[in-house]
Amino acid sequence: MTTLVDKCSVDTPFTTGRQHIKRHAKRRCYEVPSSNGFHEVIRPISSVRCKPEISSVTISQQQPPNTPGHQAPARIADCLKPYVTADSQWWQWKYNSRIHYKQQGLSGPCILLVHGFGVGAYHFDELILKLSATCQVWAVDLLGQGMSWPETEPPEEARLRFSIETWTHQLTDFVEQVIQQPVYLAGNSLGGLLSAHLAATQPNLCRGVIFLNATPFWSFMPHPETAPRLVTAVLPWNGTLPVPRLARFLVKNLWWSLLSRRRVVQSLVRNVYADKSAADDALVDQILASTQHPLALDAFVSILFAPQARLSFDGMLASMQCPVCMIYGREDPWVVPLWGQRLKRLLADAVYLEVSPAGHCPHHEAPTAVHEAMSKWVQSVEGGKPLPWAVGEQWKHQHLTVTHVDGSARNVFEKADVLWYAIRKRFFRSARAQKS
Repeated sequence: MTTLVDKCSVDTPFTTGRQHIKRHAKRRCYEVPSSNGFHEVIRPISSVRCKPEISSVTISQQQPPNTPGHQAPARIADCLKPYVTADSQWWQWKYNSRIHYKQQGLSGPCILLVHGFGVGAYHFDELILKLSATCQVWAVDLLGQGMSWPETEPPEEARLRFSIETWTHQLTDFVEQVIQQPVYLAGNSLGGLLSAHLAATQPNLCRGVIFLNATPFWSFMPHPETAPRLVTAVLPWNGTLPVPRLARFLVKNLWWSLLSRRRVVQSLVRNVYADKSAADDALVDQILASTQHPLALDAFVSILFAPQARLSFDGMLASMQCPVCMIYGREDPWVVPLWGQRLKRLLADAVYLEVSPAGHCPHHEAPTAVHEAMSKWVQSVEGGKPLPWAVGEQWKHQHLTVTHVDGSARNVFEKADVLWYAIRKRFFRSARAQKS
């Protein structure tokens, strides 16, 4: 197919506003030039606002919809091109988006790895390599993260918003259309919450769930079906694109301009790692690359205003019907051990393995230890046999210690949380009984 290439102006909202290039000032161009000094954006010439330099190019024929494969999208942002690797694969999904994923392993149980906020499938690179010896492993970039983005501006009628339910629909379709059989879900942080939501709402697709320091909360906006009418009236926008100008302006100036700075990203990442050397420049570079995507700011604003899932995290856990394993870094400053203990109280049969010293991302910081824990647990579930480690037992991985814990409180704060949780649970039960 032959089309025209605009070598300068990028139409709104595909403008990051991050850096004003003086040499392009008359063309109102706010994009960072590519290596050749131009922005080669493929689109009809009728949408160009300034006098561009035009050339004719040929785009390779795209694959049919929903057909996964190695062919990269015809349109991919310059900021992401350096990170397309030989094992990158692509799947066309809703919202005219191309979803990036990786797959290794020819036989064994199927495992789907789901990353946390701000990173991508690359966060599991070492773990994928180790697991693929005995399992079929997939790792997918969530829409609006990593290298999974709409190829063109989503139309307003598409009603795209970057929310828990959108990402869960993405994972559901990915399992059904790409993997095509039930999987073990392994999710870190946000990915753990999504894994719980998928297991609760689509139990037929899940053989088991592995939580890697799963976050138990996401979004401050209530779900429309559960929020009081007054709240929904006060909050008229629910995160669907296009983003209102006022919301975009406020978020950009209050948070985005700060959060997309290298030193801030580097500081945030290193803060959640026990081993600071694992939070290296290569990791920071890949995180920053996604923030330079033309839709990154809009995606971030949508995430902030998108509503919570209909089910709370506790509600998701109560609805799950599959085996559960928890592999948590003990030194996580965000999802502290208290949250793992709460999860264990709700799922008494769950296996709780604690890695120390390790932070919020044990799969990236301690992939060897996490690989052994994951593979042994999957083997025990598949074979119907107990784990080789009894509760209370420890084993070493170089400088790391992995402990099979029972989830009991170990300090005064954790004991206070146990008491508060018991009081709250009893109070709500009695309140519900009186209402009924």
